[in-house]
Amino acid sequence: MLVNKKKYISEEELTEMIGLYALVPGPSSSQTITAIGYYVGGKLLAILTFLVWALPAIIVMTLIGMFFTFIATNHAWEPVLIYLPAVAISFIIYAAITLSKKVLKVKIDIILYVVMLILGVLFTNLSIWIVPLLLILGGLSYVVFKISDKRTEKLEYKPKWLILIIVVLLALVNEILSQTLDNSILNIYTSFYRYGYSVIGGGQIVVPLMITDLVNNQSIISLNDFLAGYAIDQAIPGPLFSFASFVSARSFDGSSHSFVAGMIGGFSIFLPGILLVFFIFPLWKASRRMPLMKRFLTGVSITAASLIVMTAINQLLKLEVDYKIYAVVVVSTLLLLSKKVPAPIIILLSMLLGFIV
Repeated sequence: MLVNKKKYISEEELTEMIGLYALVPGPSSSQTITAIGYYVGGKLLAILTFLVWALPAIIVMTLIGMFFTFIATNHAWEPVLIYLPAVAISFIIYAAITLSKKVLKVKIDIILYVVMLILGVLFTNLSIWIVPLLLILGGLSYVVFKISDKRTEKLEYKPKWLILIIVVLLALVNEILSQTLDNSILNIYTSFYRYGYSVIGGGQIVVPLMITDLVNNQSIISLNDFLAGYAIDQAIPGPLFSFASFVSARSFDGSSHSFVAGMIGGFSIFLPGILLVFFIFPLWKASRRMPLMKRFLTGVSITAASLIVMTAINQLLKLEVDYKIYAVVVVSTLLLLSKKVPAPIIILLSMLLGFIV
């Protein structure tokens, strides 16, 4: 639509933007779309582009989070949720398969992929910082592996340091607040702002981070509700990071502040990544041909694929031992891989199955 029909941007420029924002902390698809708005019409259009893209999904996922509270107190609706966790895992498996097929091209890719998968399985549960550290380690490792190309290029770029300083200061204040104040709304903001600047690779990568922190450490939402909401989010148009709104609203469990919490959680997770667009966009223009950046990005992509596989394995092991649930995982994955059945239809069928079976 943007390249061929509207001709807002060339295919090469779009591909480079996608690659660059996969490297930058934050929601890569939302950052790319915001950057296209910046490219076409400047900063104001960039902000409006982001709002058109993200705001509807944030509102819808907030309302769905509130609806889950209604379900929890009305048992007749509970069958709707039975198979949604299984479908959610099928989306994760599908993401792992498709991304792995794209990034694994030569032997060294497979070696890095396996090593990062093992490290992820062993260490991810130790800290929420393990995921971003592994992504950076994977990128640096690939640069070392491919160091045979000695070419260097001079970067002519005048950084907009004020934007980066704001992002860093907000992160520091965020960490101080999370350690010193005990407030539920504030905790939503600090948690999701942290995810926004500590995740490289977009929505799929934030899933293991959120499970480790929100489900295992903070226990503000159950794993079943988390996975059910994640499955529904796949059927909602818009960015996957809008899932933060669902988790935030659901964590308040019927409180009058649920809607406010959902909106705060939604915008908090986007905030650092969108701010970084205004720092990175001029950098993109100045560094389009730098080979080191392309290698680093390749390593990050390979590591991201391995971490999604790790998430799929971990969540499969946590499923209830039931052949019907396993069957839903298998069938949903096959339907996704066939690309003949839209995701919303798969979600609706799983909901109906809960009532029928």
